[in-house]
Amino acid sequence: MGTNWAKLLGLAILPAYLVVTILLGWRARKRSGGANDFLNASRSLPLWIVVGAFLSANCGALEIVGLSAAAAQYGAQAFHFYWTGAIPGMVFLGAIMIPLYMHTGVRSLPEYLERRFDARVRLFNAWLLLGAGTALAGIGLYAMAQVLHVVFGWPFTGSAVLAAGSVLAYVLLGGLRATIYNEVFQLLVIVLGLASLLFLPTTHFHSIAAIQGSHAHLWEGLPAVAPHAEMDGLGVFVGLGFVLSFSYWCTDFVLVQRALTARTTEEGRMVPLLAGFGKLGFSLLVITPALGAAAYLGPRMPASFDQTLPALMASSYGPVQLGLGMTALLASLMTGLAANVSAFAALWTEEIYRAHMRPNASEAHYLRMGRTASVVATVLSIATSYFAFHFRDLMEYVQMIFSLFSAPFFAVFLLGMFTRRATARGALAGLACGASLAIAHHGLIAAGWLHYGSLMTANFYVAMYAFATSLTVGLLFSGGGERKSEAQLEQLVWRPRLMRYAAPGWRWWLLAALLLAVCVALNVIWR
Repeated sequence: MGTNWAKLLGLAILPAYLVVTILLGWRARKRSGGANDFLNASRSLPLWIVVGAFLSANCGALEIVGLSAAAAQYGAQAFHFYWTGAIPGMVFLGAIMIPLYMHTGVRSLPEYLERRFDARVRLFNAWLLLGAGTALAGIGLYAMAQVLHVVFGWPFTGSAVLAAGSVLAYVLLGGLRATIYNEVFQLLVIVLGLASLLFLPTTHFHSIAAIQGSHAHLWEGLPAVAPHAEMDGLGVFVGLGFVLSFSYWCTDFVLVQRALTARTTEEGRMVPLLAGFGKLGFSLLVITPALGAAAYLGPRMPASFDQTLPALMASSYGPVQLGLGMTALLASLMTGLAANVSAFAALWTEEIYRAHMRPNASEAHYLRMGRTASVVATVLSIATSYFAFHFRDLMEYVQMIFSLFSAPFFAVFLLGMFTRRATARGALAGLACGASLAIAHHGLIAAGWLHYGSLMTANFYVAMYAFATSLTVGLLFSGGGERKSEAQLEQLVWRPRLMRYAAPGWRWWLLAALLLAVCVALNVIWR
């Protein structure tokens, strides 16, 4: 009798979670005002809510399913995505980028690009972000399909429609504010659902002996420069640690959008630092259970790396734990999907429709357009989720998208932020050439004409090539373009003296030093 009750309780957790998310959206709806409040919620939320949403937006389906798959495939080297590929970029975001964003008063990255360059660059970037967001939107749905297939045997389409419909409901009710409050709630559910995995035998240090060669270490045995290896030092340190990491943390629309909801500049720059400590904790929560998954599961080890985490849950959790664990994975799915739906709606409505199609319409009209764009984004996310089936694990798919879109954009963004020489002509040429080179390079890899040790290594090198191309072309083509005056660039180009308006306090420096020290210590321990 007790077993039946436990099963019923486990099954009840999931629908109860869905009800709570919709209620949170309904509550947020009462406070939603105009189009900007619905789409951006700029400078209106308390610090702890913003930190939770910032961390939750990053630690969604990609983190939980994708990085556990990367740990099963690449071993301890999966920690690189958390430590080398996250912490330095998060510190830089808090030190330089957030203060400049908030000081200029921009509500989005495309808006900054228009003020720094011109409307053409803003429009080009907005379309690039829409393309990248659409490609990434289906990740959560694909991950959920893998989870439900392993645990319940549910078909892909039905589970995807259920999750997408729930997300759409609370996004339409409350906009970005509802999305952010749900992200904080989802983060709590994720931690509770995954915490039990830390007590599995797979997380014991002696299980590392079951991992062969370099898969047991972060740096030992990692070749310095070897494109034909699964990973190499140059690709990890430059391709991941600088180009992909800094481009993601400093220019990702979803993350910057959340950081800018902080009420003050000082709170905004604290957001990535506080979230960084949560990021370190998530690395242990997600990676360590998957390191010894093959030895723990034996013949039950799934053929797809993306099914590693749900397989661990299905084989070790009881009914209540399994219900909570499945709810945690659904939370991660909904977090990523909601973030992309909200970003798509904001990009389309604010950066393309309002700026170039209907600049003088009413706020009510833009609000309706934002809700319509949310519906379109949800449908597109279901369609794009099928692309993920063509990759060995989610991280390969995601890093490929970042190498195509984020790396060229980051190069042009650095030109605009740190040089007065860059012009709109150079920015457009840099974006076009960098993205074209990345697409062509990946096409040659897919055709079998270029070879790397793994698709992950290929992603790292393509990111470096695209970044260098965009930077070089952007500088060369800026030589003959019309430059903005010193007065126009005064607050848009970074200079050390600009930091006087928001110099970090001693608490910020202490937290930054502590975060970097812990990151270095973990790299030494797992070297």
